[in-house]
Amino acid sequence: MTRLHDAGPTGGEVDGPVEPVSPQSFVGEIPFGFDLSDDGLEMVGDTAVTDALRASVLATIADCIAGIPACLVTAPSLAVTLDIAVRMVAEHAGDHLDVSGEIIKRGRSTVAAEVRFTDKRTSDLVATSYVTFMASPRPQDLAPPLARGMRTTGSMSIPFPEFVGTRILSVGVVEVDLTPFVMQASESLQGGIVALIGELAAESLTRSQVLDLDIRYLSAVRVGPGRATASLLRADLVRVEVRDIGSENRLAALIFARMVRAS
Repeated sequence: MTRLHDAGPTGGEVDGPVEPVSPQSFVGEIPFGFDLSDDGLEMVGDTAVTDALRASVLATIADCIAGIPACLVTAPSLAVTLDIAVRMVAEHAGDHLDVSGEIIKRGRSTVAAEVRFTDKRTSDLVATSYVTFMASPRPQDLAPPLARGMRTTGSMSIPFPEFVGTRILSVGVVEVDLTPFVMQASESLQGGIVALIGELAAESLTRSQVLDLDIRYLSAVRVGPGRATASLLRADLVRVEVRDIGSENRLAALIFARMVRAS
């Protein structure tokens, strides 16, 4: 889960109205917002598409939207993301999307959520996402005070990959440095950035657009840089490994990307 604002003493309690996202995080430049229901199980919001409709951006939004209610379940521990799946349903979408979600599992050790993106003008389904969280096993990873939603105030003026500082090292290999701008509350690489470098590696290898992403988070990128390396499984399916290069090349995530088939 992404840190929503600078936290004071921990507690994981809902402590007021919608909070803006900290300007120190790239998340604050993705235009979206949502409100949490009184029972903490449903989320309703919206987002604006300022660049290409990327699966990694939708994964970031889904992670943030589902992260607050997940933390309410795991508190006082921070909810950390286990996996994210994004399925692009529509070939085209308008510039404004409605977002809705719900918690579909509240277990002792895991929390799962579904998030849906629909075209604000037509109400057509654009994409779905499924996110699973677990309570962090590290005692220092504590849930911050939580608001009843969030609203960003920025608008990304340049493409997302350039904005967060990704770089293509070679065909199918993409890297990003670990800086506070792309960190989450546990001081590791934010899950949406892991998704992004995996997406970029797959696109670099195939020269095609990603339709679906399946991300399995195996360990945190705590040193950096994070490096994604893609390999082709078939014409429209790519496997990506994300590793923490500064931590003995430790495997941090496995990503499977389904690509647009060449016509």
